[in-house]
Amino acid sequence: MKSKKRKKYTPLRSFSWSKSEAKTTDQLLVESTVSEWYDAKHRTMSKEEIIFINSLPIENCRLCNSSEFTKNGQRKDGIQIYFCKTCHHQFNPLTNTIFDSKKIPISEWIEYLLHLFEFHSLHSTAYDNRNSETTAKYWLIKVFEVLKGIQDDIVLDGTVYLDETYFSKAKQNKIKKDGKELRGISRNKIGVGVACNDKASIYIVTGTSKPSRTSTMRTYGKHIAEGSTIVHDEEKSHNILVEELGLKNEVYLSNEIKQLNDKENPLYPVNHLHMLLKKFMRAHGGYERENLQDWMNLFWFIMNEPKDRYDKVLKFIKMAIMSPKRVKYRDALSKRHDK
Repeated sequence: MKSKKRKKYTPLRSFSWSKSEAKTTDQLLVESTVSEWYDAKHRTMSKEEIIFINSLPIENCRLCNSSEFTKNGQRKDGIQIYFCKTCHHQFNPLTNTIFDSKKIPISEWIEYLLHLFEFHSLHSTAYDNRNSETTAKYWLIKVFEVLKGIQDDIVLDGTVYLDETYFSKAKQNKIKKDGKELRGISRNKIGVGVACNDKASIYIVTGTSKPSRTSTMRTYGKHIAEGSTIVHDEEKSHNILVEELGLKNEVYLSNEIKQLNDKENPLYPVNHLHMLLKKFMRAHGGYERENLQDWMNLFWFIMNEPKDRYDKVLKFIKMAIMSPKRVKYRDALSKRHDK
């Protein structure tokens, strides 16, 4: 398969007259204006960013996890340096995080994350930020790494609405019978279990196309509190949740409720999430199906607290700095990630 040729952009500050000794007033106007644009788009680390990074509580060495360390001066840019008494190495608040060895300030991530949380495609995000699509993809892999396992401890209680939605497998992996693709809920589909109450939601890849009692228990079992009420359609595999968790059961027939408008549909809360999830994934149509749970973790982060998009960006940046997970460029964009 031919690799996609990378689009090359002309450097923003590339002037044919830049080496000219005598510049006209109109040339000086263009140069100064473009330089302002460039500096706005390619910021250096600000005083506020340095203060923010140094204000974060560091409890363990970023290299060996020891709690025995001391402050050991500052870098040239003002970032605090620590010395570990156990492994005898220096580290700073960004060591071993997704921002380690960064060439651009963390503030550059703010626009990228805002776009990602607002259902922009990676292509449009890269274009707006004047980054390559490779950089946008690399940063996305970093986001996935920070969010791994983020839904593990989520437990929904009270009235819980649940239902499965489906995504198609990649075209090259679809199964055919007599030259035609299987239709309906078949092995060409990947199931995602979605559940919510009035406060939160979960999105878990089921690992199967058609739900079974085993996959249903694996998907929802640890995420629904005992004694809750589940509101769902007549999918029989959901009964295991009632049996094992002592749940109350509220069942509606699919054929009957699909004729109702949204306000009258008792499954509207989960159906609405299905619709938003499909819209989100359509913005990223070329995604790798092997990473579907990573996409679900990202969607979970977008849909749950905090609701304010700027608070959400700040929460992610704090999480990324406080969780030592370094992602190297070469590893992230190796062939197995770049199909």
